Amino acid sequence: MKEQHPLRNLFFILIGLTIFGIFGFYLLGEDLWHSFYTTVIILLSHFKHGVDEPVIEQMLTIILIIGSYLILAYIIKGSAEFLFGGEYKERRRIKKMNKKISELEGHYIVAGFGRVGKQVAQELADEGVDFVIVDRSPLEIKDAEKNNYLFIEGDPIKEDVLVKAGIKKAKSLLAALGDDTDNLFLTLTAKSLNPNLYIVSRASEQENVSKLEKAGADKVSLPYQIGGFHMAAIALRPAVVDFLDVIIDGKHTELQVEEILIERGSPLIGQKISAAISREKTGTSVLAINKKDGKSSINPPGDEIIERDDQLILMGTKENLVSILKELS
Repeated sequence: MKEQHPLRNLFFILIGLTIFGIFGFYLLGEDLWHSFYTTVIILLSHFKHGVDEPVIEQMLTIILIIGSYLILAYIIKGSAEFLFGGEYKERRRIKKMNKKISELEGHYIVAGFGRVGKQVAQELADEGVDFVIVDRSPLEIKDAEKNNYLFIEGDPIKEDVLVKAGIKKAKSLLAALGDDTDNLFLTLTAKSLNPNLYIVSRASEQENVSKLEKAGADKVSLPYQIGGFHMAAIALRPAVVDFLDVIIDGKHTELQVEEILIERGSPLIGQKISAAISREKTGTSVLAINKKDGKSSINPPGDEIIERDDQLILMGTKENLVSILKELS
């Protein structure tokens, strides 16, 4: 059941009191205009001249004066609660945060702040990128607030909520809702608002992967499958998994993996890997090149020519990767 706003209640009380006064004075012999005029004067000034009026009229005047004082007390109480009860500060904080969200561009949106969404947000925070949490649960939103994350409270499937989160200027959406159907509708809605959005969606069932991809998801993640694979890999090849965890984990600065898309106008176009991004020159290694046609070249030779729309997968220290990204930006 929707709770009525206090100002709406106050308005109805005032209207009711006014009608009561008009009806009362009208029954006492006043015409409608003078009944209205007398009622308004009493409510605004809390006073009516004359002490020789009939008792019933005096009682009506007293009731209106007491009613007007109660309304005034209600207004003072509401104003005090708004200013000193934290509601005013909370509204200002929300307004300030919404303004900050509206100014974001190229950010990430995490839809769903459950177990998966929390882990996603933690990884994004470790990487230092801008992101916004969107969740319909007040409890989950409180958790996001405790972590000082930007957030929007609302249903991620609704267009107006996604627009508030800056979907039209976002770089990527991570659909981490608990239900595959919700993620499907979310993907469809997000793609219609921003066709260029890169969408990574969670799926609980293998059979829903193709549906999410058809809806517009660029990648689909199966958390349970990934978790099982990781556990088996740890048992079979623990040293390899430790190494991969180090280069994937954004908190480790000694070794990381980064990707670079070679766009139009890039100084790397037409150059050999050995000349442009040699390990001796940049302190990084080219692990692979993903071509526009989908083909990949693993551990490419030094004489491999870099072409437009190539995607380079680099490995190196965070410092070296940041340096080379700055040179190419």
